[in-house]
Amino acid sequence: MASTKLILDTRKAKKDGTFPIKLAVSQKTKTAYISAKISIPKEYWDNGRIKRGCPNIDNLRQTNNELASLLFDADDYIYELEKKNKLDRLNAKQIADYIKNGGKSNNSNISFNEYLKKYLDEIKSPSTREKYDFTLRAVENFTNGEIIFFDEINKAWLNRFKEWRLQKSAPTTTNIDLRNIRAVYNRAIDVDEIIGQEYYPFRKFEFAKDKPRNLRLPIDTIRAIRDFKTQTEYVALARDFFMLSFYLIGMNNSDIFEIKEIFEGRIEYERNKTQKSYSVKIEPEIQELLDKLKGKEKLLIYQERYKNIKTLNNQINKGLKKIGEDETVNVPGLIMYHARHSWAGIAAKKPIGASKALIAQALGHGKTTVTDTYFDYDNELVDDLNRKVIDSLKNNKTP
Repeated sequence: MASTKLILDTRKAKKDGTFPIKLAVSQKTKTAYISAKISIPKEYWDNGRIKRGCPNIDNLRQTNNELASLLFDADDYIYELEKKNKLDRLNAKQIADYIKNGGKSNNSNISFNEYLKKYLDEIKSPSTREKYDFTLRAVENFTNGEIIFFDEINKAWLNRFKEWRLQKSAPTTTNIDLRNIRAVYNRAIDVDEIIGQEYYPFRKFEFAKDKPRNLRLPIDTIRAIRDFKTQTEYVALARDFFMLSFYLIGMNNSDIFEIKEIFEGRIEYERNKTQKSYSVKIEPEIQELLDKLKGKEKLLIYQERYKNIKTLNNQINKGLKKIGEDETVNVPGLIMYHARHSWAGIAAKKPIGASKALIAQALGHGKTTVTDTYFDYDNELVDDLNRKVIDSLKNNKTP
């Protein structure tokens, strides 16, 4: 249990040679201090009281009574915390803050729910705020609307939440919530010191495991997507975007959205996911789509038409759903990742039979290792592989 004591802090004297009187608040081997706003010479301190004759103390009895009241009030606030079952979850500094605040709620005993709501107000990005708000609602649904404190979010709680979330959501979605909870917990420890590091529950915690989906499509299906006929604008956009991604070695939506220029017959870009730089040669099939999607002021028309990648993705996903449901394609749930996985699948299979290392290099997988620095990967190797993959589709021209 927490304890309090009036002390004379003799670690460092003030300029006038006096030392400050403080209230020491101890909890779990740690001690925090509250200033009593009184300083006296060392020789006038006697085990929690000021001796007679102390200079600068006009009314000794009143001053000693005030010190006794400070100690009494602190013990009273600690007793209140104990009755509310909150004392054990607080460290010494948090208890001291609670006492200094007159026993009122502050960051020392704020709930996870309250803290996350305050954090939501600070998040500037609408998409990020939406994700954290979604996590807050998930936590509140899991706890049936009851508030939860940081120390209650332990490894056992996280596992129960994970299993509950997996009943209705995919591992990826479940892990987004878990990582958001972790980020909030880290902020509470490192930034606002709401809870001590010893309560951190994510050590050796295992996130939900996602079974890899087989998104590789056969060549005939890629051809069917390429040749898909439509008069609907957003469906045509989805088709062209899918094929552009395929021709660009599975380049993802956000990277394609940010293409600004062509440099010496190549698209040079930094992959958003890994922050590594890549270069893709403009093959005739790519140029055909770039010409088709050319903008008036920007390189591509969708960069003018859509303010952000989220709006564009909504249209593409809606269009891909239509294409996938058509009997000529027959891929329910068609998504952009099918383009990336299919490119890799075609590259790996015979007659091409590219090595895993070259395919990984082309796709931009993994982090740069020490071994990688010994080799200067020639773009021609990747260019040649991409040409072979595109040639494997040769049948009819892109519509």
